Amino acid sequence: MKKPPSPLASFENIQAFLDDSRGQITIGEIPPIRSAALAAEGKKVRVALVRRDKETVAELLLRLDTSLGKSIAENTHVDEVLPEIQRRRSR
Repeated sequence: MKKPPSPLASFENIQAFLDDSRGQITIGEIPPIRSAALAAEGKKVRVALVRRDKETVAELLLRLDTSLGKSIAENTHVDEVLPEIQRRRSR
């Protein structure tokens, strides 16, 4: 069994994103994906992650924090959602 992340995780990249931008964090369903996490500024999605099998919400948030830090530092975006939707449609 996986050890859950510390409840004291700082989520410093998420904190900085929310403090320094007009961005929003969204966690929930994006049909047909049951669970995903998004960090966006208006219509510009910086990070879109698909929750993995047996991944806890805390683990998803840690991945979001890490990916968001990389996205901001490198001025890039991370998108797992669109490729997953396309993969499911092509079945």
